[in-house]
Amino acid sequence: MADKEIRILILGLGNPILSDDGIGLILTESLKGKFPGVDTASIILAGLELLDILVGYDHVFLIDAATGTGGEPGELKEIKDGKGSLHLFTSHGVNFFAILKLGRDMGLKMPEPAAVFGIEVGNATDFGIALSPALQYALPYLEEEITERIREIKRSF
Repeated sequence: MADKEIRILILGLGNPILSDDGIGLILTESLKGKFPGVDTASIILAGLELLDILVGYDHVFLIDAATGTGGEPGELKEIKDGKGSLHLFTSHGVNFFAILKLGRDMGLKMPEPAAVFGIEVGNATDFGIALSPALQYALPYLEEEITERIREIKRSF
């Protein structure tokens, strides 16, 4: 009997017109194709539309902008409780973890969060399509670090 294929998703969250808030989208795009058999997706809003994206996966890696993690702009944090992540919790009462629970309650196959990567941003409300100099400078390091962490975590699956 063949081993069951494990379905993995790398999901970037952010807003592409709010400068540093788009870091999750940019990093997810840069990771496309780095992990054979791993899918990537990006989404601007974290609400019920996440159900359609997440259904059927075994594990999900999230990449999002973060504030208030105690770090400097461009610093990578692995967020354990969702605190600091800009999009995992919303003011509308629907958050990422509630979406996972809702999907499971509906009998849908929902993924386990493998890791939530938060990138500290100085200001996530400035309009613009370019990253701040601090995040632009940190981009290669962030891509390398997240790539390595995903490789490490994937070995445990």
